[in-house]
Amino acid sequence: MKNATLWVFSFLIFLASSCKKTVDSPNPLNPASSLLKSIIYTDTTGKFIASISFQYDSHARILQMIFDNPPTSDSLVHNYEYYPEMVVEKVFYANNIKYGRTVYYLNSAGMATSETDIGYSQNGDSSVAQSVTYKYIDGYMTEKKTYLHGDTATWIAMNWQYLSGNNSSMSLGLSLWGSGNVTETYDFYTNSVNTIGNSNSGKLFLGKSSKNLIKSSLTNNLPPKSGTYTYNFDLMNRVIQQFIRGDGLSTSNVNILYTYY
Repeated sequence: MKNATLWVFSFLIFLASSCKKTVDSPNPLNPASSLLKSIIYTDTTGKFIASISFQYDSHARILQMIFDNPPTSDSLVHNYEYYPEMVVEKVFYANNIKYGRTVYYLNSAGMATSETDIGYSQNGDSSVAQSVTYKYIDGYMTEKKTYLHGDTATWIAMNWQYLSGNNSSMSLGLSLWGSGNVTETYDFYTNSVNTIGNSNSGKLFLGKSSKNLIKSSLTNNLPPKSGTYTYNFDLMNRVIQQFIRGDGLSTSNVNILYTYY
């Protein structure tokens, strides 16, 4: 299952600005290989919004993710199980009450080509909350299409274009819009290293992330919506703080803190 609001930000957030000197764990050979330990979201005043913590197996695959989002007192615990042709994500409240399950179906390259999200009612009955299909080129996700409540007539589509290893644009379309969509284009810090992508959260089954960190964004609707991204780094050149400002498809006024193993 998905925590959609924050995952929209998390799915498309990546930069380089000023440097902050801190010491974490021993230097990895490549800072991009560092695994995320936690992500903390705050507003622009530093007030806590939500947090995510991660645990991994010996193959750097996500094993557990815990999502805290006050004022709800219960945390959502995501446990991941790996099989040759699927990844199963089981979601529970911290008190172990059943919440939902997502099954990612993999191709021969280990990439998720579809998923089914199953939710549970209070009486224990299950139903399909949504189903999703994915497409890739050269390991980069180029399409994610979500069908709500198993209804193929009601969908949300996200399409990406990649250039030189970076996500150059994303288009958002809804079945309610017919053939219309909104496209957001991105500019990158070309000398930066993206340390907050899918590989850093153990989710390579969802494809490769941009190699650089996003600098700015701009939508093509009227009036256009823009966003800016700035960062602080530790001594290993890993992102430890991200400051997002804007009102575009992938931007909101939020600060994000990152820690690593």
